Amino acid sequence: SRRLRGDCSRRLRGGGGMGLSMDRPTHRLRGGGMDFSMDELQKAMSDPEALEELKRLTSNPEAMAEVRAMMDDPEFRAQMTAMVDEGGAEKLALVKEQLASNDELGGAINEMGPSLGAALDLLKRSCEDAAALEAACSALLSLVRNLAQRPEEERYRTLRTGSPALRERLTRHAGGLLSLEAIGFRADQEELRAREGRRAEAKEEGGEEEEDLELRIGDEARGAAALRRAEQLIATAQREGRAASGLATEHELPFALCVALPSIRAVIGGDSELASGLTKLLLQNDEFRAVLSGPAAEVALPSILGMLRSQAGLRGVLEYFYPEVATPRGHRVRAVSTVGEWKAAVEAAGDRPLVALLGRADDPPSRMLVAVYNKLSTDPAYAPLDFAAVSVGGADDGMALRVLDEAFVHVNALPLFCFYDAGIEHRRWRLAGADVAELQRRLARVAAGLSQAEIDEGPAVEGE
Repeated sequence: SRRLRGDCSRRLRGGGGMGLSMDRPTHRLRGGGMDFSMDELQKAMSDPEALEELKRLTSNPEAMAEVRAMMDDPEFRAQMTAMVDEGGAEKLALVKEQLASNDELGGAINEMGPSLGAALDLLKRSCEDAAALEAACSALLSLVRNLAQRPEEERYRTLRTGSPALRERLTRHAGGLLSLEAIGFRADQEELRAREGRRAEAKEEGGEEEEDLELRIGDEARGAAALRRAEQLIATAQREGRAASGLATEHELPFALCVALPSIRAVIGGDSELASGLTKLLLQNDEFRAVLSGPAAEVALPSILGMLRSQAGLRGVLEYFYPEVATPRGHRVRAVSTVGEWKAAVEAAGDRPLVALLGRADDPPSRMLVAVYNKLSTDPAYAPLDFAAVSVGGADDGMALRVLDEAFVHVNALPLFCFYDAGIEHRRWRLAGADVAELQRRLARVAAGLSQAEIDEGPAVEGE
């Protein structure tokens, strides 16, 4: 058993899976061979003895394999997301920043590469239909099984991303190339630098460099245990895709929504009332189902999924479609429909940060998002913030469009969240779409106070 001493008490033991549990407000992560809180880990980053222990840990293959298994565990990832949604985003961002600033630790983490579980999650979300996901998973399974059965054959140890067959089945999807990297395929660093140079030249000439890299898997990634785990994860993703296809056919729901249901259920956790509300919404609410099957469904679905992937977003959507269950209390969102009202909202905020939702009155996801946004404004965690909402269309006689001009926003960019301080927008903090979990992360950071460096750099994208 290895113990990380100092302010961070952390134990990694061999054997068993690594789960996660979280208690508010300390955000303690424990289970399996692991027990630490975000506060303890953050303090440990400033403790020389603890840092040395972490460095020794990253050089231990057994320990790093256990960390990788934890990262690939879907329950762990879902509960980590829940922890962030419950207010742990700021602490997690600080820990990431501290890890990245330490060359030795940052290098070890980069060498470990991305989580295959997370890469497959992205792949499932990006495939347009069941057939595309089936083809992508089949391609990955063929690669992994060939490596396991013929580990010394060179033709299975290298591949080119520009191969038409591989591009069609796998790498054209977000998460495809990332899945290959998570399995252990890596590009030569010199080739990567050359590619970046070609990309820069193509960009200057107004074109786009066609990506064609040679990827090679190293000996350390071809171990039998690593390949078995990769095969299990890919096969699980394939089964989930088939199950989602069956649900989509049986209940006449979009495939993308059915693929997302496991992660939505994980966010719900043990809240039976919320789970019952989701089932009722998906299967019985004709208005909601009409949005999913209507002419604008393809455009609306990404925004709807962004709301459903967090508890706050799901509650807001349910309150929009079932007003009778809405919490009977007011909200703090200031409705804006003219340039004068916009300037008044900015002036009223004074030195307090102002968050503005810009949406469309004729867009169902935008209307659902307003219900979510109104509810978020009542959260005590966001008390330091002022809230405003601009709705374009409907009966505004075009006045709200002038507000967009004032805010330097095009109507095609809606829905959009903008963040202001003393009347000046933090442009790098703009958030397009309806990702409520990401909105909550940004609200928490802005409410805690941003340094000038954070304003200039903008928020890190979740998963980086």
